[in-house]
Amino acid sequence: KKRGPAGDVRGEEASHDGSAGAVAGMPSFPGMPFGMGMPSWPGLPGMSPMLGMMGLPSMPSAPGMPTIHPALLAANPMLAMQLMGMQGGSSGGAESQKPTDPTPTEPSSGMIDPDVQELCDHFHIEERHARRLDEIMRKRQDTFTADMEKLYNKLEQANSPAGLLVVKMREMESGTFVGMLRPCKAQLALSKKYKLDSPAETKLADILGRYDEAKKQEYLAELEKHLEVSARPSAVVMMMLKKISDGLPLGRPGPVAPGSYLDRQNQDGKDRRGDRDRDRDRRGDDREKDRKSTRERRSRSRERRSRSR
Repeated sequence: KKRGPAGDVRGEEASHDGSAGAVAGMPSFPGMPFGMGMPSWPGLPGMSPMLGMMGLPSMPSAPGMPTIHPALLAANPMLAMQLMGMQGGSSGGAESQKPTDPTPTEPSSGMIDPDVQELCDHFHIEERHARRLDEIMRKRQDTFTADMEKLYNKLEQANSPAGLLVVKMREMESGTFVGMLRPCKAQLALSKKYKLDSPAETKLADILGRYDEAKKQEYLAELEKHLEVSARPSAVVMMMLKKISDGLPLGRPGPVAPGSYLDRQNQDGKDRRGDRDRDRDRRGDDREKDRKSTRERRSRSRERRSRSR
């Protein structure tokens, strides 16, 4: 054999071993021992013992790519570097595709109660407030109906229903919210007697519900004295709510107003007395007519008897 440079001899030996020197088109590096100058990649799997000693790893096969013989990498460092870059990119891509931990959010409470949803739709309440109200009302099942009626009543009269709802939810959370209270029998009789409107009746029942039965009856008796002399009983109730709420006395009632309950009673009394007087006069006239007719009959009878004689 004709011996050439060391690089050729090494290349022939590598070709007999099935290395990259036998591959056509691969560049050779004259004067450089096989494996010298090649970077090493410690810690990579799939490294063969011989190439590991030389500092050349065997490239692990990536998904969708065939396994590359380590000798090819030894003969072509540029290819090795390119494959290393591809592998790093694929690993980086895999890392980038790992799902990140989602930002912790508030646990969903599921579907909102239909009654709560109906109230929020009616007053155009945002979903976040609707869900908060739903969570609160789930803890108030014993007073659910009364609470919902109270909310409807309050929000109907509010300029900003959403803002008032937030205030009422705070009251529920702090335990100071009281649902709709039904009027007692005495208050119902008072409302019927003086024809109180619904807002006055509802607000009065709401405030009187804070007191015991004795204090409630005391306020109702005192309030009736003011209602019977007023031509606008519902307006009087609304004006007295502040004093009742503060536990203050209602004061002395004013004079009898025209059109008030007492005024109507007085007028009815006068009318009844007048009717009695007219009835008495009418009965007196009737009796007088009866007497006169009786006298006339007697006179005619005497005249007939005298003629017959």
